[in-house]
Amino acid sequence: MKGVIFKQFEAFIVERFGDQVFEQILDRTTLETQGPFVGPATYPDSDLFALVATAIEMAGLELDAALFAFGDFLYERLAASIPGIVAAHSDVRSLLLALDRVIHVEVRKLMTDAETPRIACEETGPDSLRVTYRSSRKLCPLFLGLLNAAARSFGQRVQHDELACMHRGADACVFELRFSSAAAIAA
Repeated sequence: MKGVIFKQFEAFIVERFGDQVFEQILDRTTLETQGPFVGPATYPDSDLFALVATAIEMAGLELDAALFAFGDFLYERLAASIPGIVAAHSDVRSLLLALDRVIHVEVRKLMTDAETPRIACEETGPDSLRVTYRSSRKLCPLFLGLLNAAARSFGQRVQHDELACMHRGADACVFELRFSSAAAIAA
């Protein structure tokens, strides 16, 4: 996992709970990595999972809720790192359609050892997509948090139905997504 994710996890904890809580999480977690996490470096996935496990234990949170909240937090920061790419899209649906063929390709160009999830989108209607998420990390709740924040940033709402999940034995998570504008829902 890239160090930028570790740095964003630290920012998430510090923003929500304060510096002292993050220091307590570090103190209570056994990590393979010695020293600080640096953005472009690569670290064992197990270190992030260990930090998350300690954080949810200390906060009394459920794993899926914590990952969703982190994904929701993370979107704005990741989008800020690729503003031209995000600005090229008019809605979250078009952003999702470009995710694997544009954004993840650029990430892998910049960080050749980055392991991005595989996101396949099938258009099922003018306001819907079927999205297949594959990742050895199985961070589907984090993906849904990112999706939620992306929709909000475009002034949209997204509803999802989970058709399959890797945590229940499927080889991929499959979501049926329906998009609408926030204004249309408020009316």
